[in-house]
Amino acid sequence: MDDPSGGWAKAVKVSAELGGKVVDAARDLGSFIAGPAAEVVGMVEDRLKVARFERRVRLMDRVDALMEERGMSGPTRQLPLAVGLPLLSYAAVEEDDELQDRWATLLANAADADSGTEMRRAFVSMLADMTPLDVKCLVSIASAPNAGNGTVLTGRLPECIEIDEQREADAPMPTEEVAVSLGNLYRLGCITLGVTWGGWIHPATAAVTPLGLAFVKACTAPPRSDHTLEV
Repeated sequence: MDDPSGGWAKAVKVSAELGGKVVDAARDLGSFIAGPAAEVVGMVEDRLKVARFERRVRLMDRVDALMEERGMSGPTRQLPLAVGLPLLSYAAVEEDDELQDRWATLLANAADADSGTEMRRAFVSMLADMTPLDVKCLVSIASAPNAGNGTVLTGRLPECIEIDEQREADAPMPTEEVAVSLGNLYRLGCITLGVTWGGWIHPATAAVTPLGLAFVKACTAPPRSDHTLEV
């Protein structure tokens, strides 16, 4: 059947343009990964094809903005393929803006030799297993003044945390939703939870672990002053 409107031609043109943009994105993001350039770009391109176009664009925009804030025009440290490829795969398909921002920050920190963060493969799988609420709860706990040296009360998470050792025995329980998030963070090794006299896990109190602190640091942008260029 004839197509006087040129619809098929337009569709082919759009498809070609999108395909070209996927290749461009793969080339840009592939620069973050160590390895033979052609092979790396090809593997990244395959992963990006399953992500919605606007999510790929948003990821690239966020990473570019984070690097620009640091005065970086490109990565100063490349990731091993076993770390970089799954990181980009998860980051590109993430539908939640808050979580994708964490992925972008994780990538920017990993690509910055001066970020002071150690990039572990475990951080990729940990973030992939978290919900926005999980991240909020962990950041709140890790931001406590006594983080790494004491426990916090979880009854008012994620809005705020309380430090009151006198109340730990009768500390209020968090909501069921928060308790589930705390359980997941405990499973991932990011926090420890209180224990009753009978040996049962008691989510009314929590403390961040060294792994949890390192993970939060890896997913948090450093103060801009840390990367301010001298004029």
